[in-house]
Amino acid sequence: MKPLRLLAAGFSMSLRRSLAFRVNLGFDVLLAFTGLGTAIAAVLIVFTRADTLAGWSKAEFLVLIGTYQLITGLRTTFIDPNLSWFPESGIRNGKLDGYLLQPASSLFLSSLSQSSPLQLIQVVLGVAVLGWGIGVADRPPSAGGVAAWLVLVMAGVVVTWALSVLLACLAFWAPKLQLDVFYHSAWQLGRYPTDVFARPLRVLLTYVFPMALIASVPSTALLHDAQLPTILAGVAAAAGTGALAFLTWQAGLRRYTGATS
Repeated sequence: MKPLRLLAAGFSMSLRRSLAFRVNLGFDVLLAFTGLGTAIAAVLIVFTRADTLAGWSKAEFLVLIGTYQLITGLRTTFIDPNLSWFPESGIRNGKLDGYLLQPASSLFLSSLSQSSPLQLIQVVLGVAVLGWGIGVADRPPSAGGVAAWLVLVMAGVVVTWALSVLLACLAFWAPKLQLDVFYHSAWQLGRYPTDVFARPLRVLLTYVFPMALIASVPSTALLHDAQLPTILAGVAAAAGTGALAFLTWQAGLRRYTGATS
């Protein structure tokens, strides 16, 4: 329970800091509506000319966009405020030194201690689009589909966190290396079903850089009742990437000698 208490305390402090700059709330809401509106508009334009795209209906696309937006909101709320700047603040400026002296996991403090509460607007918008997609679907999702979606979304959040940690860990070996632009560009591919890509890229996004687990797989599970092997594969991917992130972090700490060395 200690990590949960730390997460709640960090979120509370971040929320108070955010509310001190209320103008930012308006800009965050505007940016969230603009980004999501652009994505939805593109989908609606496509479906004025076709009934399906790569086998996906309009309802399935809306569910996918809603799921993607929800996970993106969780990432920008809890993960990005910590790890996006880790090479600079954690390694080069020595913030990690302070975390290593605290009576808590340095990995937790480095990756989840701060948050950006105003970004939760993206989660709210994602849930709204998800409800829209379910509403226009040919049939409502079953209880099994909802359960599978929840499990796979949680697995997707863990994979998202693990990928961010692995990217941040590169700073232990190459402090000046900046791959955030590449990562955020690749993340944008998650808003599309993997079926629209050519086979080599589809394999890459499924097995090497598992962006399919972010939105495509949970969305399919919600509307079409995922098979047990799919759910187990998602859980295994989350456990595998999480373990790899933890081991890589430990290897990086053994290499780390402090910001002043």
